Amino acid sequence: MDDKKQIRAQGARWRRLDNTAKLFAAVTGEELSNVFRVSVTLDEEIRQDILRRALVMTLDECENFRVRLRKGFFWYYFETNNREPTVEKEENCPCQFINPHAGNRFPFRVSFYGRRINFEVFHGLTDGLGALDFLRRLTENYLRLCAGEKEPAGEKIKAGEHTGCDPLLSDENVILKKWGEKDVRGGLSGSEDGYLRHYKRRAHRRYETKCAISPRGELLPLGLQSVIHGFVDLNELKCVCRDAGVSVTKYLTAALIWSVIQVYSDGRQLLRPAALNLPVNLRSFFETETAANFFSVVNIAWPAGKAPESFEEVLRLTGSQMDEQISKDRLEERISYNVSNEKKWYLRIAPLPLKRLILHLLFARSMRAYTMTFSNLGKVSEDFEYRDRAESFQLLLGVSARQRIKCGAIAFGKNVCITFTSALRDTKLQDFFFRFLEEQGLKTELESNGIGTSENDRGNYPPVCRDGKKIKKAVGIFYMGLFMAALLSGFVNIITYSKIQVRWSLLTIGVAAYIAMTLRFSVFRVASLAGTLLRQSLGIQVLLVFLDSLGGYTGWSLDYAVPCVIIFDVMAIVLLLVTNRINWQSYFMYQIAVTVLSFVPLLMWALGWVRQPFMAVLTAAVSVLGIVSTFVFGDKSVIRELKRRFHL
Repeated sequence: MDDKKQIRAQGARWRRLDNTAKLFAAVTGEELSNVFRVSVTLDEEIRQDILRRALVMTLDECENFRVRLRKGFFWYYFETNNREPTVEKEENCPCQFINPHAGNRFPFRVSFYGRRINFEVFHGLTDGLGALDFLRRLTENYLRLCAGEKEPAGEKIKAGEHTGCDPLLSDENVILKKWGEKDVRGGLSGSEDGYLRHYKRRAHRRYETKCAISPRGELLPLGLQSVIHGFVDLNELKCVCRDAGVSVTKYLTAALIWSVIQVYSDGRQLLRPAALNLPVNLRSFFETETAANFFSVVNIAWPAGKAPESFEEVLRLTGSQMDEQISKDRLEERISYNVSNEKKWYLRIAPLPLKRLILHLLFARSMRAYTMTFSNLGKVSEDFEYRDRAESFQLLLGVSARQRIKCGAIAFGKNVCITFTSALRDTKLQDFFFRFLEEQGLKTELESNGIGTSENDRGNYPPVCRDGKKIKKAVGIFYMGLFMAALLSGFVNIITYSKIQVRWSLLTIGVAAYIAMTLRFSVFRVASLAGTLLRQSLGIQVLLVFLDSLGGYTGWSLDYAVPCVIIFDVMAIVLLLVTNRINWQSYFMYQIAVTVLSFVPLLMWALGWVRQPFMAVLTAAVSVLGIVSTFVFGDKSVIRELKRRFHL
């Protein structure tokens, strides 16, 4: 295979997810996006064509962002994605779920609106500092192109081609070394797993799981969330913090806890703690420049019981908790706890679906200990080019069912931008917080996206009138209708069976289940062609057995029909492999799944359920021949694919 084909090959390189990314990948879904946004507002309208060119240039500099999320047997992993990145005009609310199968399959989304550039990213790819570094590079490249500077010589990039790839793609050691190199432009680079590098086996503490206060109120329609920015003068905020003897993060954390207590309690007694989930940048304590995730979280809380009588009480407790928890020794305990769980043999060998279930339960249990998340990225570095062309940066955190309000802060120039994102219609927590800052002498300039409240809407966000709640309700009603039809047919079949001794309700139930599965996995969900084929064939096989049972079960379904469907699957996936040689990896796991499935008829023959073994033997033989052919013609690339798919 020549170098040009290697450069164009999808998935030529791969890497394991870092410790935190494994958790995010396992628990993420439409109900929990784990997406956050960093944005920059410039002094002129954004030009889409130039922004797209700047994005391609930036991806060429930041190799570790040119990836897609893939599913292995034991873990998720990232592999190179050489598709053409896209830039969209913003139309929806921030931090929407990024479907790993949709679009060009990048785990991030670049959009623009008016004078603002948005970089939304799946948290499994990077953390706040990594995303901010990428946005800074993207903005610099965009403004450089706007100023008329040319792209580097020879860097004219064609669709689907990535010139930044190392031509020695067959040497995995060289590849992994290149992905870890330090970028000559400075900033974060590489994809080193800082957690594993700094892991020490030592005594550790578990995360808090006691339920905290949960913000309550009327929910916004599905898919909508309100955004409220508060711009505060940085020097004035520093003066207030200096007078109080605390850092900016401590002061804002205490102000948020004080606001939660005043808004969601009677101010005298707390039935549950008022707790903040506070991310901590581990790069400040441990030597690494990785652009992958490298942060930990601490629980800063006012405990259940007597409420504080003054803000100063909250400030003192917050400061002491942060001093105690945000130290290298305590953070090493966090790293030890997280990595030790990943290293447990029984968790490592558990198949991915089982891991997802376990991690979902653990994540939900830990998230109930927080009222909300507050993330402070600090100040944008002074070496940011074209500082005079940027007006502000913003940090927006995607909300979830458990944390319906989140808050992010970032400083640039003379101002700090404090942003609340919320799934609640009312804004009483945000109103109290900013009013409290005003009372402390901090003048606050507000801006909203017009959702929840139209006050302070400056037209800098797109109008979103889509009511996703109606769509979800209609889908729910349809599923309920299918369920009721199946239930009613079964009931009628039972009470009339003495007169009509036919199990005709099995057909109704089977058709209803097949329709529900088709809608769920083939219509409402964007998935690969091979995945859709496999799920549909499984549904058809079950339906065929139902039809056979309806006619008194003569065995034709298991003897002939099911093997024929499996043979069709084998041939279809082989055809997909042959006709998609550049992206053949997308279908390899499905070929393995069909091969395993092809031995089911033989197992049924051994159990006596199949009376005519010819088709069962033929099915297994055809399937084995197909996968052997893949190994023979795929050579070493198949072994590499097995290694990434089944890595522990």
